[in-house]
Amino acid sequence: MTTKSTTRRWMFAVGAMAGVALTAITLGFVVMADDAPGGDAAGPGAAPAETTAAPTFEGTVDDRPVAEFFLDTCSGCHGADRRGATGPALLPERLSQPDEYYTGVISGGKPGTVMPSFASAPYDLSDEDIATLVGFIRSESGEGPPEWTLADMEASLTVLVDESTLPTAPTHGADLDNLMLITERETQSIAVVDGDRHELIGKIPASYRAHGYTFSPVDPRWAYNMGRDGWVFKIDLYGLQPVRKVRIGLDSRAIAMSDDGNYLIAGNYVPATLVMLDAHTLEPLKVWSTTTTGTDGEITESRVATILDVAPDLVGPYFVVALKEAGQVWRIDWSQPDFPVTATLEVGRILHDGFLSPDNRTFYLASQTDNWMAAIDVETMQVVERIETGDTPHPGSGAAWEYDGVTYGATVHAAEGKVTVWDLDTNTIVGTVPTAGAGLFLRAHHDSPYVWADAVFAEEPHTITVFDKAPPFELIGEITDGVRTLHPEFTADGKAVYVSDWDGHVVRVYDAVTLELIAEIDGIDNPTGIFNTSRRLETLGH
Repeated sequence: MTTKSTTRRWMFAVGAMAGVALTAITLGFVVMADDAPGGDAAGPGAAPAETTAAPTFEGTVDDRPVAEFFLDTCSGCHGADRRGATGPALLPERLSQPDEYYTGVISGGKPGTVMPSFASAPYDLSDEDIATLVGFIRSESGEGPPEWTLADMEASLTVLVDESTLPTAPTHGADLDNLMLITERETQSIAVVDGDRHELIGKIPASYRAHGYTFSPVDPRWAYNMGRDGWVFKIDLYGLQPVRKVRIGLDSRAIAMSDDGNYLIAGNYVPATLVMLDAHTLEPLKVWSTTTTGTDGEITESRVATILDVAPDLVGPYFVVALKEAGQVWRIDWSQPDFPVTATLEVGRILHDGFLSPDNRTFYLASQTDNWMAAIDVETMQVVERIETGDTPHPGSGAAWEYDGVTYGATVHAAEGKVTVWDLDTNTIVGTVPTAGAGLFLRAHHDSPYVWADAVFAEEPHTITVFDKAPPFELIGEITDGVRTLHPEFTADGKAVYVSDWDGHVVRVYDAVTLELIAEIDGIDNPTGIFNTSRRLETLGH
């Protein structure tokens, strides 16, 4: 029997797995996935689908094939198959306006939303490029998704430096647990700053738009980074250099590390797969297909949105994985040799970022189309609450803090200017804080009294909002330096906060209490994400 998927225009063959057992639990399934030929395992509820094809649209944008540009730059909101996600579908039958309308939106953007101006920095697309994009979204989207198999991964594994030749101590003199790793978005590089002295101490070669970072919980020497192009790097922080790399996919986002330091897990947008790696060698150990049953009951090749590690001394030796389009959360037991999966279905529509409560008992996950944060009990894998926080919640890596015996969590929103705060014990909203506009990231630190949030999609996208941890969460101040500012990150001791100025090509450092500017760090190109190495010790997930 063959089943057609109508929810996703990319359709491709998925073998029904004879060795997959599904056992129902209250709100999900327990999935024991045997390895398929080539090391792939089908996702829960997967069924065969027909293969279809359509002519490929020709053309280039910014000297790249238009399909490649769209996949890398536009698919996060509009879907890799152009069927929409948090942004609208961009398919011929859905485009009711004349070309001039779409040319204007691509060129000028939609101020106050996540839709940027592609005629402006950092994209600076020409009129011809924008016309090509309009032609592309007018074309049929029927070509099957690119493949990247276990054999491709194994062939890509590269030893860059013989680890036996590495230095036996740090060569830079900085504290390994207070380094700031900063993505240089357009230059395939990671800037490294000493978080004590606020000085740039080096740059690490990376791949395209370094995205996910994780750090070894057992050895401060090792960091790991994954670019949006699927390359995973093992990085030596003694010498600030990558020592190994492997490509796990073609368009990738999420990565996490087990608490014992032995396993990495990384997820793809394209192809729809999830990969377990040996953290020491980067050898791929298992591949799961994330093509599975979606919230509407139809087969969908779901992107992997978020992966977090659960502390075994708190709850269990688990990874929790969010499948964006499928609306599922998987819990993978990394302590078992077959890495068994427990799945919770129908969590929400278009899942995205999330974080763990400090005790790791609850996984808070943004369901962006539903405008809620789902609260999932990690032990029972049941959805215990859906907290309606506002338009398109986007917590980033999360903010949680304790004040006067109560633990709070918060999120910013990618479609409105506010922070929503809730009580993690009752899962009820206890306050909101207005911001200058839609944002992506906020952070708190246990030794700092304030929470910091960006508004990178505001009409004037250079306001950082700082508010009190104590109810009623009063506004402490706003920082308006720069051009387009985002991703506040505390130093390890909580005394300073770093903020990227994406278009200003600078990182600014502020006193976490007085909000005074204490340093400007130049020489960093298009800085975006900032990650302090002390994250390896926090319990919100790493």
